[in-house]
Amino acid sequence: MSKHVFCRDLCLERDEPLEGMGHLPERVLMLAWPRGKWRTPRWESVDMEPALAAAVHDASHAGLHVALVDKVGETDTLPTLMAQPESVYADFDTQEEIAAAIRAYVAGEIFAGSVDPRITILCCTDSRRDACCARYGFSTYKAMTAIADPSRFNIVQATHLGGCRFAASLVVLPQRQRYGRMTAGQAPGFLRAILNNDIFLPTYKGRADQPEPVQVAEIAAMRWAEENHAPPRRVRMLEADFPQDPEDGETCRLDAEVDGTRLAIRLKAERYFVQGNCEIVAGDGGKSQLRWCLDTLTADQSQTHCKETA
Repeated sequence: MSKHVFCRDLCLERDEPLEGMGHLPERVLMLAWPRGKWRTPRWESVDMEPALAAAVHDASHAGLHVALVDKVGETDTLPTLMAQPESVYADFDTQEEIAAAIRAYVAGEIFAGSVDPRITILCCTDSRRDACCARYGFSTYKAMTAIADPSRFNIVQATHLGGCRFAASLVVLPQRQRYGRMTAGQAPGFLRAILNNDIFLPTYKGRADQPEPVQVAEIAAMRWAEENHAPPRRVRMLEADFPQDPEDGETCRLDAEVDGTRLAIRLKAERYFVQGNCEIVAGDGGKSQLRWCLDTLTADQSQTHCKETA
């Protein structure tokens, strides 16, 4: 039998950047479901009745992220359903009631419940979806739960969050932050940063509501700020124009400001061979994809503009 090749390992070997992959739906539903019953797709999970399965399916296709969640040894303590960014949770007596609550939420009506003031962290451990999520996700989840204050953090295992090749994949709510390539060893620094309302830059994917070039440039500016003893939260991105469909090698400049210092950030479109999960690797699949990458960052006073490589 051939040795399993992990998509995460290939992604690292190809030096594919993590930055710029922070996109996340504005609304998230967390449905408590035992991890051993998760299936792909999630609406075909074990013991999920037709009405609930249809509601999960329709919500997912309506642009919400519906995550099945669980906690090791604490399945029965989880509320049935939680909505983010509202942080509202509730228990329901039947799957029909859960389905009705999901459909109402899709339509814009939040279900009655209580508010959980804690920071919620979803950690993908979905072995049904990808071996990398199980291998790296579970160790990271265990490391976090071993040290996190349960009165401040609600840390759960979750089904597929996207970006298996960037495992371990995490989402922080209601802050709407995405992280990738998290390891167990980074858990203390990560939790400390999140608790202080900071961003953990080593594994940060980028701002969820911004296009890839802005995400990449902002992270570069935040790292510059940190290296120059300024809080990364003080980074202010300036207006910019950039190619929507760049060509390989094309460059784009964006500007940022940190405590009065203007930064000129040049990005370059580079091509990578992407294999999104281990199943694609095993089937010799994959695709070529252009990604925006940091080229240079300098202090500069000129205006933001974009240009093509000569």
